[in-house]
Amino acid sequence: MGGAQAEKPSQDPLTEGKSRYMKDCAACHGATGVGDGPVAGALHKAPSGLTHLAARNDGEFPTDYVRRVVDGRDLQQLAHGSVEMPVWGNQYRSSLLALSEQHVQRKINALVVYLQSIQAK
Repeated sequence: MGGAQAEKPSQDPLTEGKSRYMKDCAACHGATGVGDGPVAGALHKAPSGLTHLAARNDGEFPTDYVRRVVDGRDLQQLAHGSVEMPVWGNQYRSSLLALSEQHVQRKINALVVYLQSIQAK
């Protein structure tokens, strides 16, 4: 039903990352990343706003930290603040098209590139 085609890698990580964000993150974190997604109110803990990650890190986007949180596999169970946020590394790894760790890392890296692009100036 076209699902496989939607998962084809983009040549542009920013475009792929935005698509991945809208598919995997926007329901909780909101379309603009401020934590106001349509299901945010139903969660036990409000989702983080994602547009001030750099500001909270002395103006530097914390790339490695964000990558680790998005992946989630090497952090403690509550690293995301609640068990409601999926461990995307596991989710991407278990998808039918995630044939390799390289594929998983490409998805995560694209998402990190997008998150860096939405930082408030």
